[in-house]
Amino acid sequence: MLNNIVKRRMRLKPLTETEIDIIRSATKLFLQNGYTQTTFKMIEADSGVKVGAITYHFHSKEEMLQILIEELMDYHAGLIDDMHDDMQSALMAYAMEIAVQVALCENNRNAWDLYYSGYSLPLTYEHIKGWAAEKNYSLLGSRLPDWTESDFRDKEVIASGIELAALKTFCDRGFTLDKKISLCLDSMMMLYEIPKAERQEVIQKILLRDYKKIAKDMFDKFVKRLDNDIVN
Repeated sequence: MLNNIVKRRMRLKPLTETEIDIIRSATKLFLQNGYTQTTFKMIEADSGVKVGAITYHFHSKEEMLQILIEELMDYHAGLIDDMHDDMQSALMAYAMEIAVQVALCENNRNAWDLYYSGYSLPLTYEHIKGWAAEKNYSLLGSRLPDWTESDFRDKEVIASGIELAALKTFCDRGFTLDKKISLCLDSMMMLYEIPKAERQEVIQKILLRDYKKIAKDMFDKFVKRLDNDIVN
């Protein structure tokens, strides 16, 4: 998967061997320790590249995180395609991808730190919004023939805010994961003018699935593929 990251970057601007070493170490450490806990000194120790040289190539941690977020969003796109094939429903695939993300971040603190940072920081937030708007236009555009791509981008400003709000508050005995997912999905589908009865039907179907296992398997597969690519 790191090869995918490098190839994508190469299309925009050739990467030096030093930059590839930095990306490799930063990506690994973000996944192992979370974005917040990873420091430039940790990247220096893992990559062998001095902090001064790291900041010459990447002015902030966020620039390095954006590279990983881009790869993660591409991975989500493949996940959605698989869900669409499995469920034979664009709306169910849309809802399940959101439920999986919420469940993953509830149960995996490093994953939570990665997603929360992605939604909170300006560069990565803009990329996530743009990616999500394109994804939603592809999935839901046929249901909303009068909407333009610009309409979907506008809606995503609010939809991404709902997802960030879901990430900000962890569940407890009264605010269960089922409830969080239900409220999140209901609010987001309402933005896209999904009728109430259909929203409720979709939510019930999602809650009957083992979304916690799907979330764990999804992230484990992402990390494993990345680990294997780093080793290779």
